[in-house]
Formats: sequence, C-alpha cells, structure tokens
Amino acid sequence: MINPKEERAALEAQEFRRIMRNYILLLIVLFFCSCSVKKNVLPGEIKKYSAKKVLRNANKTIKNFKNLQTKARITVTNKGRDKSNNLNIRISKDQKIWANAALGAVRFLIDNDSVKFYNKLEKEYLISDFGYFNQEVGLDVDFKTLQRLILGEIVPGVSFRDYTGESESGYSFKSSVGFLNKSTEVLVTLSPYNFNVLSYVFDDGINKIYLSYDSFNTINGTQFPTQIRLFKNGEILFKIEFRSLSLVEKINMPFKIPNNYKAILQK
Repeated sequence: MINPKEERAALEAQEFRRIMRNYILLLIVLFFCSCSVKKNVLPGEIKKYSAKKVLRNANKTIKNFKNLQTKARITVTNKGRDKSNNLNIRISKDQKIWANAALGAVRFLIDNDSVKFYNKLEKEYLISDFGYFNQEVGLDVDFKTLQRLILGEIVPGVSFRDYTGESESGYSFKSSVGFLNKSTEVLVTLSPYNFNVLSYVFDDGINKIYLSYDSFNTINGTQFPTQIRLFKNGEILFKIEFRSLSLVEKINMPFKIPNNYKAILQK
C-alpha cells in the first residue's frame, strides 16, 4: 500500500520536473530568439573579413562630412588624480578644430598652422605651432594626422606588407611612418568585422603613446568613435567620451583673445 505522504511527494516531484522542463524550454527558446535578434552585434555571427580586405577598406574609409559638432566629457589624469570637464567640440573638416570648456572658461582653436587657446580664469593665452601639442602629448603630428586620430581613421603609410598577424583584438600592422620631424613606429589594430581602427601604438624611441577606441556610434551610415583613451609610457593621460555627435551644414567657431591677457611662455 502506497503511503499518502510518499504519493504526494512523488506527485510534487513530478510536477516540479514538468515545470523545470518548461522553464528550461522557455530559456532555450528565448536564447535562440535573442541570438537571431542580435546576430548583427555578436562577433561569432558577424561576417569576418580577411586582413587584406580590412586594410584595403580602412585605407579607403575617409569620413566625408563638412562640419561636425559634439558634446564631450574629457577626464585628465595627473599624478593619479582625475579631473573631468565638459567640452563642446566642433570640427570643420580639414580646416579647423574648435573646443570650448563649460561656460567658456577655456577655449581652443587648432588649424593647419597653429594651436591657440585662452583661459578666462587665469587671464592667459597661448599661440603656438604644433610643437606645443607634440611636446605636451608626445606625438609629432600635423593637423590632418591629429584629425584622423580624433575621427578614428587609419594614418597614411600602412600597407599589407606591414601585417604582423591576428590576435583576440584584431588584425595588427606595424609600420615606420614619418611624422613631421621624426620616424615613428606605428602599430595599428583593425577590427576584422568592420573597418574600424581599434587601437594605435606610436613609438618614437622616447615616448610610447597608446590610443584605444573603445566604442563607436553610426551617423548617416558612418561610424565615429565615441570613447577614446590615450596612454603615455604606460600611464593614462586622458579619456574623451563623445556624448552626442551631429553633422551640420554650417558651424560657428568664435575665438578672440582679450587684450588684457598675458602670453604663456613656452618651454
């Protein structure tokens, strides 16, 4: 004779197994549905291109726009301490890069020939060639190279003979590129799933600069980086997060140094 308690326990166990089977089945269905929805973003499901095709397209992928404006947050690290500021950044393609800190306290204007900025808080200004930027950051670049780095484009001079192999990060190419007055070794890593630059390492024998492009956003069919980190000799210098990006037909870049400001003496 079956004990009522044992019978009830057996029925409860059977019901529990039935519920679990249905639950597991539901999870499996949701899993495969989610895979089908996300197949455009999961690396295992995205079409993977050859290293040669990726480099060929990266060399051809120049972002075509007239003017770009973005709101950004820049975090500067100095002696282990972070200081963040909000920036408005405007780019007139191949002509000027303008940046304005919150409430206009600091304003920058960079063009093909010069780097300028003034500081309302300290009532000082600086007008320099690219030597100032290169000295502060450790890169020997010109305006167009700087623009390419901000936009996440590949620098000129990298060819398939520079291919060094594939890693978990992507396809890597190492080349020696002449930047202004220096010969610089450049290691660039490209995504095998699109033609984005994922990172750079610049080494001129004195400084090693590492640039990481951590995320991208698509605007009018073109991908722009939305987070960039820069390291110098193993230590992070700054991080920029672009919080909004828009392409516009016309753009304003006001810049006028007040008369009573004093010039910053360059080293």
